[in-house]
Amino acid sequence: MNTLDTFGWNNEHRQDWEALEAPQFSPARIIADYGRQYKVALPEECIAQLSGALTHKLTANDMPKIGDWVAVELADNQPPIIQAVLPRSSEIVRGHVGRQLDKQVIAANVDLAFIMQPLDHDFSPERLERYIFQLSSQNIRAVILLNKADKARNIEEKKQQLKGLDTELVVMSALHDTDLSTVESFITPGKTIVILGSSGAGKSTLINKLIGQERQATQAIRERDSKGRHTTVHRELFVLPTGGMIIDTPGIRELQLWGSVDDLELSFPEIFEAARHCHFRNCSHDSEAGCAIKAGLENGTIDKKRYHVYCNFKQELQKLEDRRGFIEKRRFEQTKESAKRRQRRLLRNAEGRERNDHRYEK
Repeated sequence: MNTLDTFGWNNEHRQDWEALEAPQFSPARIIADYGRQYKVALPEECIAQLSGALTHKLTANDMPKIGDWVAVELADNQPPIIQAVLPRSSEIVRGHVGRQLDKQVIAANVDLAFIMQPLDHDFSPERLERYIFQLSSQNIRAVILLNKADKARNIEEKKQQLKGLDTELVVMSALHDTDLSTVESFITPGKTIVILGSSGAGKSTLINKLIGQERQATQAIRERDSKGRHTTVHRELFVLPTGGMIIDTPGIRELQLWGSVDDLELSFPEIFEAARHCHFRNCSHDSEAGCAIKAGLENGTIDKKRYHVYCNFKQELQKLEDRRGFIEKRRFEQTKESAKRRQRRLLRNAEGRERNDHRYEK
């Protein structure tokens, strides 16, 4: 029989619940997101709706997401109503596609992430770097699953391309159960794992293997480019026989960054460590004498491809910060101007009332 603990309820969530001071509600976890409706675990599973007040109060990213803990109002012969969202211990985010100045929350309260990368035409070290950057900024542990080993060639060569990531790595085949036990060893009771990767990477196949039954639909992919249609159309959390939980997500091919330049140190520690030994504090790592970054690139202690990725990420994040700063400045100026207009309007109204008072006195 499932309890709230089965779904990851722990002391941190209990403290957040007590701080809410809402004994008339019941705690529940979002285990499926259907857009306007949610499946929640109370621990019994049911469909819940968002209260009208929250619908108007919350921003898109503050709305309940898969993995969130929420406060639910229960009433006889009525669907459960979500009245509050508890604080999140972690978020998996990306830059919103087409809207660079907003983030998109993919999942909440995650302890570990499996990044599924097929060993075929879709192999992309830079995409893995992007995932790892987003996860490290939230202190979420990452494990890379190199899938489809049964179809791959030059596996060792591809592993070498990832040697600078300093991230746990498993070579596997979800279809043929190769190294499935190694994957299962990361899943412990009460912990929430999310599985990330592009469409056709094998995420749904792995989910079915871990659950022990066909719960997620799978589709064949084109052999020439390893692409296929999305088989997962919504995000869902499954409780596994081992006691842990896993969240399946729709495929993500384009992962736009979200964060700040300072967050890069978590993903590229060797570059930041070398920069501390540059002769000049404001070294641009271009042509200055005594540049430790240049020396590291020349002697091989800094991987050239990783440094290239770092430079691309830094440029992308700097542009993001600049645009956010511009928007914030414009918003401040608009607020300031609006306050001035309101002040002028109040002054005119006061002057009008004063003139009317003089007329009445006469």
